Amino acid sequence: MRSDVKKQLGYSEFSFGYAFTENLVRSSAAGPPAAPRFPNLQEEGQLGYDVQLTAGGVPLFLQFKLPERMVRTTAAEISKYGLNRSGLSTPFFRLYLMKRNVSRQHELLIEIEQKEPGSVFYAMPHLVGPREFSTAYAAMAVHRHSVLFSPCDIGPLRDDAQHTVAYDPRSRGAWFCSEPKLIEAHDVVSVLAERGRAASEQVTGGLAAVARAISGRILSTRPGELDDVAAAARERRRRIVADSRQRDEAEEAVEELFIARELARIGLGVELLIAQPRPATATR
Repeated sequence: MRSDVKKQLGYSEFSFGYAFTENLVRSSAAGPPAAPRFPNLQEEGQLGYDVQLTAGGVPLFLQFKLPERMVRTTAAEISKYGLNRSGLSTPFFRLYLMKRNVSRQHELLIEIEQKEPGSVFYAMPHLVGPREFSTAYAAMAVHRHSVLFSPCDIGPLRDDAQHTVAYDPRSRGAWFCSEPKLIEAHDVVSVLAERGRAASEQVTGGLAAVARAISGRILSTRPGELDDVAAAARERRRRIVADSRQRDEAEEAVEELFIARELARIGLGVELLIAQPRPATATR
């Protein structure tokens, strides 16, 4: 294979994850006016949250991934699997899934998605180069130039080989390889709209109740394995606010969100993003 078959995008996975999150939050009419803050390891023990949140949020579990851009027809998807006959053409993007014998990440994502359909996704960009990425960031549109894939749609990994997903932003379709299977490519705006409708029908009791429900779903995927993580997170949060004279509703919500975030990060290796859906437009 020639070295120029694939090209890097020119920006990091962390930069993409941060830009995706910030642009999504700031572009929402109901979101906070300031950008989210990502504390470093030292600060994290003193803060307890990644972003200020408000009631009525929609939870998403996102595994950020940075793909490679395939630019030549000698790429396996074209030369070996013949996906050009199904509509895939260069240039396209290739996502590498974590190997089954290296991590249970994909399996765990499937488990939680089975309990909470429509809430778990791999998130990847289709922005080429630092200039295009920076332009999208300045326009608060990185999330709109990204694609989401459902782990359940991809399905379980049957062996320890390297599996990939090939996608083209010019199409709504994508292909799971090495046994080519067509899967759906989602956009975050449509996903949030659907999740917002589901949340309004199913969740009551405020943000603390939403966070407790999320924690419960994560714990149920690995019975008994994460109980110590939850207990340590709760104790850690209460030490942070030990000087508070009263425990109000807002603090209860922050504590439950902190626990849910820690369970998602440690137990599943994913970022828990809670996005505020736009309020319904008032009619006169």
